[in-house]
Amino acid sequence: MNGSNYRFNRFMASLIDGLLMFIIFVAINITPMIVLIRGAMSEHYILSDALWLGFSIFASFCVWILYLFIPVMIFKNATVGMRIMHLAFVRTNGNTLNARCILFRQTSIVISIVFSLGFSLIFDPISLICSENGKNFYDIFSSTKVVSSYDL
Repeated sequence: MNGSNYRFNRFMASLIDGLLMFIIFVAINITPMIVLIRGAMSEHYILSDALWLGFSIFASFCVWILYLFIPVMIFKNATVGMRIMHLAFVRTNGNTLNARCILFRQTSIVISIVFSLGFSLIFDPISLICSENGKNFYDIFSSTKVVSSYDL
């Protein structure tokens, strides 16, 4: 796979996964957000509404980790977006991927989203295009690389 095609496939896979993660976040948090806003506007704001929203945000992060972990186990080292674009990730040192390494990689993605306040969903595809070797920081952090699933 040539460099531009690889980067395009990585970009599209990242975009698909980011869109699916955004849909999951909105689906889980829309009702608590509406209840909290409605209560604040009618001055009947109660602490349980804020706690419900906080819990739903925490739950959505847990669901994100499951979204990024379970399909990777099913699709053999590929998220839904990577599977659609015929990509998979492997260890850079040649060792086999185990569940701990996969969970570590996928959790680092969610942590990057949380600490960047969601901006990594925007900058992640851009960094793929701009990086010299087509790696994101979580690829470097977890010692993985993304390859074409045809190469496996």
